Amino acid sequence: MEELWLIIAVTVGLLAVIAIALSTRKKRTFRDGGFTTPAGTLLVLGIIFGSTDQLLGYSLIGLSVLLSIITAVKGLKQK
Repeated sequence: MEELWLIIAVTVGLLAVIAIALSTRKKRTFRDGGFTTPAGTLLVLGIIFGSTDQLLGYSLIGLSVLLSIITAVKGLKQK
């Protein structure tokens, strides 16, 4: 079980470093299609509920990935 917490901590740390690196870059305007916040929320809920019910956790994470892909495709079409 300790290995799982170590993996989660390393993943969160890497995501924080990537977020800081991206935030220091040249600012670009990003048009949010309204899917970014629900995707993040579903990801967090998937992580939280993944320990009790794996099917529910994986389903929420899958929905989060799907919404992220939709947002990326919509962003590419707007350019």
